[in-house]
Amino acid sequence: MAATMDYPAHTFDELEPGICFKTGPRTISRRDIDQFTELSGDRTALHSDEEYARQTPLGGLVAHGALNLAAATGLAYRMGVFEGTVLAIRSMDIKYDRPVLPGDALTLQLTVSEIDPRPRPDRGLVGFDAKLFNQRGKVVLSGLWTVLMRRAGAPPAGQ
Repeated sequence: MAATMDYPAHTFDELEPGICFKTGPRTISRRDIDQFTELSGDRTALHSDEEYARQTPLGGLVAHGALNLAAATGLAYRMGVFEGTVLAIRSMDIKYDRPVLPGDALTLQLTVSEIDPRPRPDRGLVGFDAKLFNQRGKVVLSGLWTVLMRRAGAPPAGQ
């Protein structure tokens, strides 16, 4: 899937609390779950055994929480906001709110919640309230992502 940049890149200086970015959808398939099972080695029956998963209250296979987070970070990249401006993800405080089922179409909403000009003059920390929604508008993943971003005039990441 080619990246679609919904927004231009933003530096630390262009962000302030309340600014909101949205992107998606990204549909999670059974193949995604199977490939993540192989990649991660997490073969928990809820993610890998259809017969077992049908017997649970969820009624079928569900995506790994870490797969949902990976899809969210992919959507964040696809947004375009961070292109050439992110230096590092400093932390992610994540809550898994609801299961993601094969066929769910996920959208990501990132809202700037806090700005910290530290640690250096060429970069600062930005807190984003992250919400990943399914196609029914229900939050499936939420949390606070703290991202180290370069300031305007600082050399692009990698230089």
